[in-house]
Amino acid sequence: MMVCAAFGFNSQVGLAFLDDRQNSPNYIETLENHLMPFAENILGRNWEYQHGDASIHTSNATKNYLNSKNVTVLEWPPMSPELNPIGNVWVIMSRKVYENGGQFYSVNALKTAIESSW
Repeated sequence: MMVCAAFGFNSQVGLAFLDDRQNSPNYIETLENHLMPFAENILGRNWEYQHGDASIHTSNATKNYLNSKNVTVLEWPPMSPELNPIGNVWVIMSRKVYENGGQFYSVNALKTAIESSW
């Protein structure tokens, strides 16, 4: 299971739980269904997007999609997860989800814990 999320200065998007192996078309679908409505409704037109350097983030298909939506993507150095705010959020959430030796015996219980920490 993979989890995608985004946040702005005063708001956050609902989590997207992704079950399939991710590729550029799947990532674009996630952007279209989760990020774009959030950005348009909450952030308006004045926002920039930051994602990692995974191949699905940097593919030509993803770049073309974001360009077609007039999304400005922040450039940042590769191999620098500490500079990506969402990376720091994942660390904090992980600590909370697994505090006190937390273990989960079902996917739904894990999802609930992740949503609660978000």
